[in-house]
Formats: sequence, structure tokens, C-alpha cells
Amino acid sequence: MRVKRFVARALAVLLTGLIAAPLYAQLPSHLRDYPLAPLKERGDLIAPFFDGWIPNEDGSVTMIFGFLNRNTKEIVDIPLGPNNFIEPKQFDGAQPTHFPIYDLPGFVGKRDRGAFAVTVPAEMAGTEVVWTLKHAGHNYSIPGRATSPAYEMSLKEASLGSLGPAIRFARNGPESVDRVGIYAAKVKAKVGVPVTLSAFVQDRGNRSKYEEIKNPFYPVGTNWILHQGPAGARPTFDPQAISGKERATQAEASEGGADFSGWITATTQAMFPVPGNYVVRIRVDNFAAEDSQLDNQCCWSNAYVPVTVSP
Repeated sequence: MRVKRFVARALAVLLTGLIAAPLYAQLPSHLRDYPLAPLKERGDLIAPFFDGWIPNEDGSVTMIFGFLNRNTKEIVDIPLGPNNFIEPKQFDGAQPTHFPIYDLPGFVGKRDRGAFAVTVPAEMAGTEVVWTLKHAGHNYSIPGRATSPAYEMSLKEASLGSLGPAIRFARNGPESVDRVGIYAAKVKAKVGVPVTLSAFVQDRGNRSKYEEIKNPFYPVGTNWILHQGPAGARPTFDPQAISGKERATQAEASEGGADFSGWITATTQAMFPVPGNYVVRIRVDNFAAEDSQLDNQCCWSNAYVPVTVSP
């Protein structure tokens, strides 16, 4: 009996697919662009996303944004301007211009969450921050609103004490512990010549009160990501990403052992193919911890390195 039911369900799914394909082909072109339509290799939409908002103690509000590139093969660049802008204008410029293809695990999938954030000052309480992206005939705008509790987030400790990691570009310099991030001093580079990008990173977990947590500090992961750059430019990073687990393995194999309570230096060799102005984002995470993962927006921080590349 169970076998018959399984076969019947399988046939139903198959028939649904056979019917759906020709029906999709009969749809007017403007109805084929909805999110449930089949993915395209090229020419598909680049969608802005509002990931959530954080109330700050001074009355300001941090609004967090990400994006989705639905293309399966096309990496897209949309320069700042009429096809990629934020309103009110004072918040324009923080958003990415480079939209790579992602295939991430869990609920994230093709989404890049928390790519950037803006802080709306207390005197502008209630202001919507709207990000608009236009590509290949698609036009999408997403408002950031500090109204829905379902989108409210927090910078406080996660369930087992995790907090956003810290990022500095100088030992005693400004520190980022959130998505808004900080900017490094501008780096100068030449086309085709590797340049070292570096940051100091640290886990900030407050786990001493949890008996079940054996490790009060976890190794952080780092990922160097092109945030803004000339259209078509594809810089390389070596290494581009090191996970917390990989960093732990490296530390255990070294003479210093695996102590992650202090600052560690994260570096990459970046090489840029064409001259112009770039912004590289470093995302630092502690996804090695039990209560932290990209799916639930906990816990990672952003920081940015502007790079001017000459011929």
C-alpha cells in the first residue's frame, strides 16, 4: 500500500512538472519574471533585501540590507547612480555595486545577508531608507522600516553568549562590532601587483556563565569580498576565505597552540585587474560557535578597505 502511494505521489509530481513547463511558456513575458519563475543563466533580476533593523541606545536605528542575484552564471556590476541608489540621498553610497553568485547552505541559498547597513539618526526617527536596483529590465525597490517587530534584531548576546566579532585596522584604532562597520585608511595598489590587506580580528563572546560551553572563545572566520569596483573588474584574494574551523586547525598545528582569546591578524593578498577605485569588505564571523550562523544573522561584523588602483 505504501509503495502504491509513493508511486502515485511521484507520478503526480512528474505530471505537475510536465504541465508547468508548457504553461510557463504560454505566460506573457512580464509574468515570467516573478520570483517563482525558473532561474536564468543571465538577464535575471538583482533584488535588494531589507534584512532587519536594530534600535540603538541613543535613539538611532541601524537598518541592515542584503541582496539576491538570481542568475546562475552572470556576475553583475551595477554602478552607483540611476540604477543603484538609496534614498534619502544622505545614505547613498554604502551599498555594493558588485553582485556575485552565491550558493550557500541552509536557508540562505543565493542570498547575501547583511552586506551593508546604515544608521538613521534619532532626529530622523520613522524615516524609510529605500534601496533601488535596476538590471536587465527589472526594477526593484525595498524600503527599510523600523516598524515591524518581526524584523527587529539585536546586538546583544546570542543564546549561548556569542556577540559580533571585533574588527580593527590598527591595534588601538576604531573598532567595528556590527554590520555598519568601519573604513580603513585608503590603500594604494597597481594593476597586477599583489597588495596586502590586513585587519585585526577577535571573538567577543561572553560565555563564562554557561557551564555547557567548554570554549569561552572561538576561532573567527574571515571572508574578503569585493563590495564596490569598476564594472567587469574581478580582483583576486589569496586567501579569500578562512573558516573558523580551518583557523582552529591551523592554530593547533602551530607552536603557539589554539588560544583565541586575543587579537589575531587576518591578511590576504589582493590583486586588481584594472585601474580604478575599489572597496573591499571583510566579513568576520564566529560561526564555529553553537549559537551562531549566517542563517539567523548572528554573529558577524563588517569592515571596509578602500583601494585606489593605478595602471
